Amino acid sequence: MAGERLLNEAQCKAAKPRAVLYYLNDGGGLRLRVRPNGSRHWLFRYRVAGKEKTTSLGAYPQTSLKEARQKAWASKTIVFEGRDPVVVKRVAKTQNAAASQELFESVARAWLEHNRAGWSSHHYERNAGLVRLYLLPHLGKLPIDSIEEAYLVTVLKDVYDSGIKESARRTRAVAAQIFSHGRALHLCKGNPARDMADNPYFKKPPVEHYKALPQEQTAALMAKLAERGPTQPLDITTIVALQMALYTGLRDSSIRAARWNEIDFERKVWSVPSNRMKSRRDHVLPLPTQAIEILRELEAHTFRSPDSLIFASTRSKTGFIAENTLRMALHSIGFQVTAHGIRSLITDVLYEAGYSRDLIEKQLDHKDRDQVRAAYLRTNFLEQRAPMMQWFADWCAGKEAVTNVISLRSS
Repeated sequence: MAGERLLNEAQCKAAKPRAVLYYLNDGGGLRLRVRPNGSRHWLFRYRVAGKEKTTSLGAYPQTSLKEARQKAWASKTIVFEGRDPVVVKRVAKTQNAAASQELFESVARAWLEHNRAGWSSHHYERNAGLVRLYLLPHLGKLPIDSIEEAYLVTVLKDVYDSGIKESARRTRAVAAQIFSHGRALHLCKGNPARDMADNPYFKKPPVEHYKALPQEQTAALMAKLAERGPTQPLDITTIVALQMALYTGLRDSSIRAARWNEIDFERKVWSVPSNRMKSRRDHVLPLPTQAIEILRELEAHTFRSPDSLIFASTRSKTGFIAENTLRMALHSIGFQVTAHGIRSLITDVLYEAGYSRDLIEKQLDHKDRDQVRAAYLRTNFLEQRAPMMQWFADWCAGKEAVTNVISLRSS
């Protein structure tokens, strides 16, 4: 830079716009470009393979004279090595973009979205919840390939030790699938979550089966759900959801997001789409008279259009009653059972009444473990299930019912 006068900060600050673009040279290829609109940018000129090129080093005054000189020197070093600063900058930008895709959070969200179409809404919500609550706060901003088993053990140990042991175990399984997704995309090499699958610290907690509603308590529950007015602590939406669980045997995950267009009042059937069924199959259920009556009662409260939610709730982000609503409702009115345990009650009562396995299993949408038998037994038994569920609804109401049992037992 011999013979060239170097710029100073005062000259840079004093550089005002003119009618035409002009430059202030600092020597060594560095200069400040001043446009007629007043914008000022640092440029570095250099030659690579006999061609003159220019690269931007940032706007002034955001990039000071001192910083511009440092950047120009770094660019000169790249040129001395025979490389092009513009190409190097593009490669770095691409690598930074790729690095953001390699963060655990990015891979986890990509995994959730990749599998969403094949999961029920309940399964998606559960997995997304485990990721959000237990994995992202600790792993989200880390490159997925940098996460080691020891750190993952520490994260999940805190969850396990807090008492929610099964959630910790499920979270590990979810993490293993996320790492597998990352490996499939060549974003990580190992799978620390899978490596810790046999870690003896995370022992499986004792299995607690869903607590069923005792048959002798059914009449008391029905009486409590029939109450209206100040003695009834539950809102009408929750009451009807519980009654529909009794009258149909549906899982609460299938009930909560129901829409009015699924109900056919004339045919007295409820058609549940596959995305809300654990089996991933469309499921059609007969509706007893009692179910039709309570739906008509609820209709005045939540029906806005055929597509509106039956069990709408303003207290939930989803717009319908939350996952634990029915269980908590049962506890609040004195029944220490789970909503899922209602299915056990239905099974016990119908079997004791002599109804066939085929009708009961089809009503509860259980998958037949005998694949050969399942392939031949394709009927949904809707006509036969209708009187069965009417009988059960009458039984719940305490009516004396005479059953004309249809025998379809397996030989």
